[in-house]
Amino acid sequence: MTRSLPHLRRSLRGLLAAALLAALLASCGGAGGTQSAAAPTAKAKPTHSAKPTKKPSPKPKPKPTKTGTPPTAHGGGTVTLAFVDVGQGDGIVLKAGVWSALIDGGSAGNEGAIAGELSALGISRLSALVVTHPHEDHIGDLASIVRRYRPRVAYSDATATTACYARLRASLRSAGTLVRHAYRGQRLRFGTLVAQVLGPGTYMAPDLNADSIVLLLRIDGKGVLLTGDCTGADEAAVGAACARGPPLYLLKVAHHGSAYSTGSSFLSETRPRYAVISVGPNSYGHPSPSTLARLRAHGVQTYTTWKNGTITVRFAASGAVKWHFTGSSSPVKAGGGSGSGGSGSSGTSTAGSSTGANPTVYITATGECYHLKGCRYLAHSCIPIKLKDAEAQGYRACSVCNPPR
Repeated sequence: MTRSLPHLRRSLRGLLAAALLAALLASCGGAGGTQSAAAPTAKAKPTHSAKPTKKPSPKPKPKPTKTGTPPTAHGGGTVTLAFVDVGQGDGIVLKAGVWSALIDGGSAGNEGAIAGELSALGISRLSALVVTHPHEDHIGDLASIVRRYRPRVAYSDATATTACYARLRASLRSAGTLVRHAYRGQRLRFGTLVAQVLGPGTYMAPDLNADSIVLLLRIDGKGVLLTGDCTGADEAAVGAACARGPPLYLLKVAHHGSAYSTGSSFLSETRPRYAVISVGPNSYGHPSPSTLARLRAHGVQTYTTWKNGTITVRFAASGAVKWHFTGSSSPVKAGGGSGSGGSGSSGTSTAGSSTGANPTVYITATGECYHLKGCRYLAHSCIPIKLKDAEAQGYRACSVCNPPR
């Protein structure tokens, strides 16, 4: 027992030392040594330096164009207007970039002239066709043009009920062309251009000319007005609409320069710088000397397809404008008739004079005009008829061979 006492003391000292060491270790851990499992972990830093992707900002919505305010630019590229020489009639080719349109197509026999201009401009298919009104001198050959160039959409007025329009409508159906009516107040997208429709109104006038589709284009601020055969109340409405805008750069004179259109008040409202008259040999005295005098009095430099041939106007994106003529480059100075500017020239052929007799004239199986024997329009059919009977049945004189009236 006496020898076990030291041993017991040594054991107690060992236990006490172990307890002191455990307490020391515990106090070191709490003071900043090894972290316990319960301690909060620091926020982990990102393993790459890329910034978080921002949400894309919404695209600003385009501001709407104010009603009645035409656009002033065509969005770049060249815009070409060609007033094709189709004789006594209208035929206008419009090209804006890759977009193309034909506005009327002249009377029968002018397919070659229209197709030649389309080919020269590199057009193999038409984007649009505009039928200003259904008279033969504007749409006589359009059925064949439609079969060849298959326009995607066609615009016409609601009065299109003539026989030549019925043939045209059949060709449009065959070509799969979408047909729409155009009225005042509409805007038509013409490629990079916007065309304002200034006529016709939503009514049907007794005169088909008065219900012509009228288009206003703004090409880099230059106004171009295409009038068809617009007359009367519709011409007054068109003039009033143009009076609210800047002066026109170019006016396509209505109704081939008829004395019954393009009045002084209309010219005061539209204020054109240049004018083009689409006209050829005719028995109506177009262009009328009085109309040419009004244009001259308003300082308008005037050209005719009769004198100047096909007239091409190119509007470059830079704002430059270039004119080209297949005939004379001189503007009309005075008078009427042939468009040569000769004073007193009426342009009416004596072959068409009549002193009250009832001669034999000739019609075709499908046409709307009567002719002299030998006229090129009698190539497919030639039916003799007395003049008074032809007039009573609604036939009108051919503008090419100029038969008696």
